[in-house]
Amino acid sequence: MPSDFTVQFYGCRGSFPVSGAEHQRYGGSTPCVVVRAGTRTIVIDGGSGLVRHGQDVVRESFAAGEAIESFIFISHLHLDHVIGLPFFGPMYIPSATINVYGPRMGAYPSFEAAISTLIHPPFFPVPLYEMQSSKHFHDITEAHAVYFLKGQSEPVQALHSHPKAERPNPDDVEVEVRCMRGFNHPKSGVLLYKVTYNGRSVVYASDTEGYVHGDQRLTKFAAGADVLIHDAMYTSDRYISMPSPTQGYGHSTVEIAAKVAERAGVKDLFLFHHDPASTDDDLDAVGELGRSFFANTHLAADGLIHEI
Repeated sequence: MPSDFTVQFYGCRGSFPVSGAEHQRYGGSTPCVVVRAGTRTIVIDGGSGLVRHGQDVVRESFAAGEAIESFIFISHLHLDHVIGLPFFGPMYIPSATINVYGPRMGAYPSFEAAISTLIHPPFFPVPLYEMQSSKHFHDITEAHAVYFLKGQSEPVQALHSHPKAERPNPDDVEVEVRCMRGFNHPKSGVLLYKVTYNGRSVVYASDTEGYVHGDQRLTKFAAGADVLIHDAMYTSDRYISMPSPTQGYGHSTVEIAAKVAERAGVKDLFLFHHDPASTDDDLDAVGELGRSFFANTHLAADGLIHEI
């Protein structure tokens, strides 16, 4: 019987897309992960992998005769994580509704203002306001949770810990999305996400780097998760190699990812945000290295579907 809780990888590469014979098995698209939980579809990050997801959404909705409603959660605004947004097919369909959640960053007054600057000439020929779908942008912080309620199409965003906040009855919640602010990805940090459904959870921790004695906040955030998707862009050799070490770039090593998985007690670890310089053979070796530290380690790959 197929699972009602799945993770599908549409893009797993970091920094920029790659192509070629040496990038066939793991793919070359930048980050986009789709979590299907019950009746809900949650998209995390809008890298170039979002383009293929958009094609799937349009085809499936037209075949079913149903209007498109998408929920996309953006970790941060570096180009490899948002470059797919202006090419997301549903953006141009008048009957489609697109909800995009993300962080306020830098000098921009809102998440929407930053996206509007990107999707606008001279950076992109079609300004956001000319795309015919109904678009809704939401600022989100680690103080908030987004609740998808049973039998209700629109989710509710609320402060999840404040004693006076109006939160839905837990029995009414089908899917919950929370985030944690990571401060170790230059220059403005990043949001890490957790999707919880029916007592199971997926944690997405891309573009994060380790701390001395481990990232205690992330370990707590990911505690007991069924799936941890964790940045593992570098091996330790590349991380400390001279004359150009990658320490401080805001990305993890395989060992850092495995240590978080072990300390958090997760079931499965997916190494993610692959170095664009890594070939399929390089990533095979990365997978073997990861399993030497944490037995249930897997390599994320474009097109891979994992059932929880």
